[in-house]
Amino acid sequence: MDPTPAYPIEKTYEAFLHRELSVSWLVLATLMGGRHRIDPGLIGRGFQYLDFGCGHGLNLLFNAAAHPEASFYGVDLNPTHIAAATTKAQELGLTNAHFALADLTAFAGGLPSRGPCRDWPESYDVVVAHGVASWVGAEVRTALIAAASELLRPGGIFYCSYNTYPGWLSRSTLQMLSVEESLRAGGSTSLAGIRKSAETLSRLTGTEDQDWPLGQELPGLRTLAARLEPMPEGYLVGEFQPAHQPLYVGPMHRLCGAHGLTYIGSATLPEMFPELLDPQRGSQVMEAVDLPMREVLQDLAINQTFRRDLFGKGPCPPTRQWRRQAMTDLLLHLGVAADDDAEAFPTSLGLLAIEPEFMRALKGALADGPQSVGWILDQSALEPQDLLMRLSILIGAGVIGAGFCREDGADGLKHSIAAFNQRCLDQITAGEEIGALLSPVLHQPVTISPLESFFLQVADSGLPPEGVAQMVWMGITMAGGSVKDPEGQPIEDPDQALGQLQEFWDSFASGRLPVLRRLGIGA
Repeated sequence: MDPTPAYPIEKTYEAFLHRELSVSWLVLATLMGGRHRIDPGLIGRGFQYLDFGCGHGLNLLFNAAAHPEASFYGVDLNPTHIAAATTKAQELGLTNAHFALADLTAFAGGLPSRGPCRDWPESYDVVVAHGVASWVGAEVRTALIAAASELLRPGGIFYCSYNTYPGWLSRSTLQMLSVEESLRAGGSTSLAGIRKSAETLSRLTGTEDQDWPLGQELPGLRTLAARLEPMPEGYLVGEFQPAHQPLYVGPMHRLCGAHGLTYIGSATLPEMFPELLDPQRGSQVMEAVDLPMREVLQDLAINQTFRRDLFGKGPCPPTRQWRRQAMTDLLLHLGVAADDDAEAFPTSLGLLAIEPEFMRALKGALADGPQSVGWILDQSALEPQDLLMRLSILIGAGVIGAGFCREDGADGLKHSIAAFNQRCLDQITAGEEIGALLSPVLHQPVTISPLESFFLQVADSGLPPEGVAQMVWMGITMAGGSVKDPEGQPIEDPDQALGQLQEFWDSFASGRLPVLRRLGIGA
């Protein structure tokens, strides 16, 4: 594999939405981390947001719809991505989202004086780079970090996510073999080649009765094929290309530090609280002599595969009083997974449990509407840090949602987001892969399936269940689609298809629809 690839642009990538790129989520994570003072009032004011490696631009577009008072800018070197993002912005009626085909190395010294970005703002409140750092060679990676530092205003935040070791050690073996398979097949990395390579590696680990050397060194390879099974094809094909270079946290943080960027926390909320680890691992992590070593040890303790790091340019640690006030004004809502009965939740730190009594009390308090963190603190008698640790798990799992109150222009924003969501619904039901709608409560995307989108379009029709099913069936047929059985096979018989749709509507109307309404979607 080429050790210093520039940009992997020979393929386009699927458009994925990540809640962690939402401005509201980044502000929340910064507040919960407690190492940098960022005013929650940023939400509701004009600010500048820059996305390096924006891809198809969906994350930037959802942010632009959530914050019409702000301006959003996206850069990518793939012309297909930029063309798609620009078209999508026009189709969704967004005038505050701007895209340009540009090489991010041109930004290393500040805003370029030539090219399509020359009239863009010279500084930004938020700069994000999702996955880019582990997709480029060392020289370009350095240029990326330099550009983020040059363009961030003092006090701004930089989100930088990347695949990392030690979790990618076994996956790198799969990456190597997948690349070899693709070279011998005369093409680029393919899903078939990745699956074949995973199965080959599993066999080369030996058997349960007798480990071979590879299995002794990397036992995780034996189950890697099964773990890859549910992952989307586009994701897998992208992750296992030769340009992909996972990083260790220590060198990455030193690189950022050399350019004046200070680590202030993680957008993966539970990872900011090593106290959530079991006592054996947690004690070793907490014995670290400083924060950088603690991050190194925590990655080793959890076999970290992907980091979502937050850096500040000129971090300003908040006072305890300021942080408490900022957090107490935060509004908590029942989230998309609030109806689940789980009491333990999978996280990157492992399976983390929440006390049933606390869960019942919190859900009961939010059942009639949102409550502030301050009110929850007063009612629970918990220390703020203890409450934040619990909330980091529940917000991460989607049981609880966190939003910031916006008094000014709230009605106008609600209407503009409703119009944006309707345009998204029209596109989704026409076959576009958007995959989410925007919650005006959380100012974040909420996942929605194509079939749910069809039903949401007619949810207020007032028709009986059989009439709703008939309308959806007509819509799917007109869009050139088909109703599928639980195994994913098209249903040919119209009566059977209508029965399947009516059954889905009954479940959707009583379960998922109230959740969407609660988050302001389709209300």
